[in-house]
Amino acid sequence: MAFDLNHPGADTGYIATFGSGDPQTLFGHGFAGAIRDTRPFGTGITGTKHYLHLPGHGGRPSPGPGWTYAQIAEVLAEGLDAASATRALGVSMSAGGLLRLLSTGDPSTHTLEKVALVLPASFTGFPAEVSDRNRSYLEQLRALVDSRDVEGIADLMLSREPAEVAELAPARAWTRTKAENLVDTDLSDGLGLALEVAVETKGGALETLARFPGEVLVLTHEDDPAHPVEIAADIAAAIPGSRLEVLPAGSILWKGRAEVRRILSDFFG
Repeated sequence: MAFDLNHPGADTGYIATFGSGDPQTLFGHGFAGAIRDTRPFGTGITGTKHYLHLPGHGGRPSPGPGWTYAQIAEVLAEGLDAASATRALGVSMSAGGLLRLLSTGDPSTHTLEKVALVLPASFTGFPAEVSDRNRSYLEQLRALVDSRDVEGIADLMLSREPAEVAELAPARAWTRTKAENLVDTDLSDGLGLALEVAVETKGGALETLARFPGEVLVLTHEDDPAHPVEIAADIAAAIPGSRLEVLPAGSILWKGRAEVRRILSDFFG
């Protein structure tokens, strides 16, 4: 079956598949991310790897303004079923969607044996300082998107990165592409996700999450306002037996890819 490696269409469920044999692993990207961003996480992981584009990304239509983690979880559940996945990796937004699925006991998670949550950005809520910071950032970002100020958007995004990352040419180019997408596509429908909660605390959701029988890796890095270490630590504490890895600032996307590959290869085998 032929498809664009970076932009699979509706005929494949917006999933690009690489490799062969078992195990089957589904990869989900973060907000304003893409399959090309998640493929490096699959390096060294055996079996068949399925890379999903979520709505509003890679040409897949947005569901409309006001995205929620419930919507993201639903799309991930469809992807898990389509891939017959026994393992999953979610980055940022997709990590929140996977947490939502695990906390509801969705049938799509019943076959999951291993789950990696990379740079989780949301759990059951935010400390006041983080909430205020996210709200201020979102207000600035919305204003820049409304004025179609691509340079301003890119500069604002880079202001949240460590200085040594913000100065990297690949990071600047990647951020500019994200800024262009916010202006030129329906991706801006999802801006409010920065204030959304991934897991509800009512209805026994935390108890369901704690009972997940598979292995869980929570992987993050320091000095990242969009993905606070405190949130990753809270998630790991809520899932008995999970493994928390905290790397130095800028590691996961830019400065520590070899270590990230080592950790993920060790976890997934």
